[in-house]
Amino acid sequence: MATTKSTATATGPHIDHGRFGYCRVSTRGQTLEVQLAALSMAGVADSRVFAEKKSGRSGSKRPQWEDVRSRLRPGDTLVVSKLDRMGRDMREIMETAWSLQDLGAKLEILSGPLTGVYDPRGMGKMFFALLAGFAELEREMMIERTNDGLAQAAAEGRHGGRPPVISRDMMRIALGRRADGESVTSIAKGLTYKTAGGAERTVSRRALYNAFRAHDAGAGTSTLPSAGGHLPNPHPALPPGR
Repeated sequence: MATTKSTATATGPHIDHGRFGYCRVSTRGQTLEVQLAALSMAGVADSRVFAEKKSGRSGSKRPQWEDVRSRLRPGDTLVVSKLDRMGRDMREIMETAWSLQDLGAKLEILSGPLTGVYDPRGMGKMFFALLAGFAELEREMMIERTNDGLAQAAAEGRHGGRPPVISRDMMRIALGRRADGESVTSIAKGLTYKTAGGAERTVSRRALYNAFRAHDAGAGTSTLPSAGGHLPNPHPALPPGR
């Protein structure tokens, strides 16, 4: 009896090798499993999924994103589970979208209010323009919030700037060493302070020069330079006898 070859196909998703997946979580206890499962169900081959755990700190490098971007070609599709997986803030999301636009690659979002496939060479270019508008709006809102915060702080008598790094005790030591003929460079190398984060730093020559200048002008140790060596406006020295 002749046998017939079964024509049944696997029940798994169709794999399109023009599709690449990208997923990202922060390092704060989140896992990638949900995003990886979504990409698999969407037909992205495991070998074409690029995943990384990166903190929410904007500006840090994303090596997996750089890798997948280098592999995308015109007409390929980048698949993400949600739009926010493309970046850690609107600026970074927009930069990622611009990269796709420059490459002529499509973006597919699997869930969320913007679910769909967007082709920058077709109607999808309106979506990319919309993202650019959101990025500009976010930038303007950040500037407004910063200005409002500065105005409120000024109204409450609070002013910005870094705290002095040369304490009064340090200044007395520095003055004594200067009186012994030691150079400013040598004195500065022997003076250290701790930053707000606990790191130890050496006082800069500029900061020490400014501290000496303030002292010699009559401001004494009441006006000391900050970590960057910037000198607050000292009161001018009073004439003799006043």
